[in-house]
Amino acid sequence: MVYVTTNRPFGTSVRLDRGALYVCTVPLLSGKFHWSLIHITDTGIATRHHWAAVGSNSKGRETYIQQTLPRGPLTASATQILGYFKVTAYQAGNGVVREPDKFGEVCRAVFTQSYPTAEENRQHDISCRTWVTNVLQGLGIERSEALKVEQVVTSRSQACETRYLRSYLNSEPYQIVIEQI
Repeated sequence: MVYVTTNRPFGTSVRLDRGALYVCTVPLLSGKFHWSLIHITDTGIATRHHWAAVGSNSKGRETYIQQTLPRGPLTASATQILGYFKVTAYQAGNGVVREPDKFGEVCRAVFTQSYPTAEENRQHDISCRTWVTNVLQGLGIERSEALKVEQVVTSRSQACETRYLRSYLNSEPYQIVIEQI
């Protein structure tokens, strides 16, 4: 486990392994987390993939969004990043999709439609968390392993959020977790 120390969202660079896939979580006000995938190619290009709101209306329509990270992964974006969780099954699995264009195709194909509101998506089990789990399966990771990743990331993110809130209340730096799962 690696810790990167940071004060509130300033966005310093984080070094992640090339040829790897990470689940990244950030806290939401509801006690839940926004999940995204950070794909690092063998050449070191970092891309964020996630299921998120279209525009600034967090309760409106959602879609798959792909964002190249020219500065690479950071400690914070608009909010504090709790942790980067490396998906070891992505490296270990035979037949796992690694090519960036095909990776994007899998991401786009997971949820082919979005309901008009985030609330309706949740009623149909469409969220950033379920999107990540489905993408992992679409990439060739066994369902049981993808569900294990979901469970571990949820548990670790809850622990990280507790540490983050404690550090915030005590005006102390938060140490971002970077670990393998």
